[in-house]
Amino acid sequence: MRVLEANELERLVRRTFPAKRGFAVGADLGLTPNRLPAVAFIHGGPDPYLDRQLDDWLTGGLKFVGLYPLLNRLCRAGALAPGTYAVTRAS
Repeated sequence: MRVLEANELERLVRRTFPAKRGFAVGADLGLTPNRLPAVAFIHGGPDPYLDRQLDDWLTGGLKFVGLYPLLNRLCRAGALAPGTYAVTRAS
């Protein structure tokens, strides 16, 4: 399992998706410190249902996004390798 600190995930999202400069783990994913760690297995392949939701989020149509679709899209963009990730607070 790979561990991503919340601030590291925020940097990855901002770098990979420049339109999301204001991304925050708490505001966009709903992952407050008491809800962490959050775990997701990602494969990097397409998921038509979740991809559509993520596309809507990236263009400002949705306020929140799920952890799995976001990590999976980061994988497809080459920012993460496939595998299991845990998002944690900064230590």
